[in-house]
Amino acid sequence: MIYKKRIVVFAGTTEGRLLAERLAASGVEVTACVATEYGEKLMPEQSCLQVHSGRMDAEEMADFLQGKMPHLVVDATHPYAQVVSETVKKVCEELHMEYVRLLRPAGAALPADERIHFVEDAKAAAQLAERMSGNIFLTTGSKELAVFVETISDFSRLYARVLSTEETFEICRELGFEGKQLICMQGPFSEDLNRAMYAHVDAKILVTKESGDVGGFSDKVQAALALGLQCIVIQRPKEQGLTFEQVCERLGVAEPDNSCERNNRPPVNMLGKETASRMSGTLSLVGIGMGTPEQMTLEAQHVLEQAQVIFGAKRMLDAVREFSAEKVCEYRREQIAAYLCEHPQLTRAAVVFSGDEKSWNVRRIAGISSVNYFAAKLGVAWQDVKLCSVHGRDTDLLKQITENKKVFSLFNGGEQLTELTGQLLDAGLDHVRLSVGFDLGYETEEIWQGSVREFLSRPVRRGLCVSMFENAGYIKDMDTDDVITRKVGAHVDMEKVKLQGSLARSTTGNLPDALFERGAVPLSKEEIRAVALSKLRLTADAICYDIGAGTGGMTMDIARYVPDGTVIAFERNAEACKLIRANAARLSAGQVTVVQGSAPEILEGYEMPTHAFIGGSGGRLREIVELLLKKNPCMRIVIDAVTLETVGEANALLNTLPVKDVDIVSVTVAKAKRAGAYHLMESMNPVYIFSFTGDGTFGTDWEKK
Repeated sequence: MIYKKRIVVFAGTTEGRLLAERLAASGVEVTACVATEYGEKLMPEQSCLQVHSGRMDAEEMADFLQGKMPHLVVDATHPYAQVVSETVKKVCEELHMEYVRLLRPAGAALPADERIHFVEDAKAAAQLAERMSGNIFLTTGSKELAVFVETISDFSRLYARVLSTEETFEICRELGFEGKQLICMQGPFSEDLNRAMYAHVDAKILVTKESGDVGGFSDKVQAALALGLQCIVIQRPKEQGLTFEQVCERLGVAEPDNSCERNNRPPVNMLGKETASRMSGTLSLVGIGMGTPEQMTLEAQHVLEQAQVIFGAKRMLDAVREFSAEKVCEYRREQIAAYLCEHPQLTRAAVVFSGDEKSWNVRRIAGISSVNYFAAKLGVAWQDVKLCSVHGRDTDLLKQITENKKVFSLFNGGEQLTELTGQLLDAGLDHVRLSVGFDLGYETEEIWQGSVREFLSRPVRRGLCVSMFENAGYIKDMDTDDVITRKVGAHVDMEKVKLQGSLARSTTGNLPDALFERGAVPLSKEEIRAVALSKLRLTADAICYDIGAGTGGMTMDIARYVPDGTVIAFERNAEACKLIRANAARLSAGQVTVVQGSAPEILEGYEMPTHAFIGGSGGRLREIVELLLKKNPCMRIVIDAVTLETVGEANALLNTLPVKDVDIVSVTVAKAKRAGAYHLMESMNPVYIFSFTGDGTFGTDWEKK
């Protein structure tokens, strides 16, 4: 039978409120009775839902129910509110109205631990706590506090956590609770937050009720055990009734289908098909800006006020602690999905940052961006800022600072920023001006400004921070009008600095030979490198090996074309490795890794390449190429061959290995050399460039052939 007329729900619990919402969403006329104005505020506005606020004695309850004449009364009061529950049941019997008791789930079983003590009632709990030593943390509610005040001889041992309502506060105040002995907050609370509260008051004893997972019972006890507290648990009264799903089944009410109504778009199932098939609702991804209420949009605040559960990292949950929803310290997709699956009564969830037939609709609520806020605080325009982030991701920030006048970035913490400032100094960018913001929007907000060198002398501050880098060393080349970076030092070649600055903003061509520190190590000529680069067919996110890297000329050229990729330079000569590192630092090639060793053995253990350039093979070309194709049978390979022996070996490879797109180019370059008033062309040795792509078949089957 489906009730389409009137239902009264005494909704003194979370599951009671959720039941009223589900009934109303299904078109049932519901009146939800709550004891306080606070409980009324927790109920959402729905067309089929009315809310009655205020406590009622038996006579008032009878008059109220006779006026409503409901087809069914659901008692969803708290498991420990025995007097109220007995009154509701008795009045219904007298009025011959159908009565159903909604049971709260028992929750996970507690571990076997000698520190957990079960008692029948508050009086027994108080007597046991009196025989123990240390501060007592009470989470039993305001109604039982009087028992503990009467029983515990030393009142200073008592600390009470209760609801944040005026009525509750007045009860506590009259009993003598105030100041640090009283904590007024809406639960349930995460295990971490419970642990922090216990530690703050130096609690040795926890007194709580067996309220189930909905009431945060497990998190309270687990936190207490972790700190070595004694746990006194008031057992739940035994009762008979129906579970949430059984009540819904009896009423013929299915899960509400709000799949597309709110967003006018198909549902987005971010939680997985198996999970979604067992639940339904709206999951809001809420950007909360810097986290303080002042920086949240009104839409974000409204969504959080209506949410039944809020997920997020600890710092994010601390920022939204004033909202009444349950807080779950979690931000991983799979774990959020599992939690929602285990709590099918939930229909409105939010994540703060950070179904075969039914699924959770995902909607995104934007917040105020840190870059807007920070730029306003600094009094600078943000429209010309290069936006980057190294919070939970890899970004070559050194390169971005070198190539842009202003860069804004978000960091995991001060340690990460300190490491970067050291890299800036190594690259000669000690005149970069740095602005750093910690705890933006909070009372503890701090904004620091100075040079990167000055920042290194500061104590490292932990926690998320935002930064603005202003390359104050930018000057203009009077000859070319190019913007370049001034690098100050006693032994700086300004011609190289000008050249580097001009090329930093160039989007074509490769680097000139004059830009490199060479020592006694060979360097492939820039014209040869230009042809080889064209044959590599690089992508922005390529993972490229430079084998036999020499001075690193090709390494640096490749790095310019893979801003989002990785370049690994393999070189067996120690002196050459030093030069590659020096050139990478001077040219701000942060995506370059230098590895000393002989190929092919040294190539083992590194990530799968998409491209490779072989400038030197040490007579082991076949072994190197076969290992590369084993790592990635579809990769692109380019070989530079100078000696006839290498040319012959490379040509033989192409005839025996499974490759395609084969191309062989002989490059002969002649460059002008001044001879008095004249220029003579001087020829260089010819270079053969072999390029090809693996056809994808190299492997065990091919090797057997």
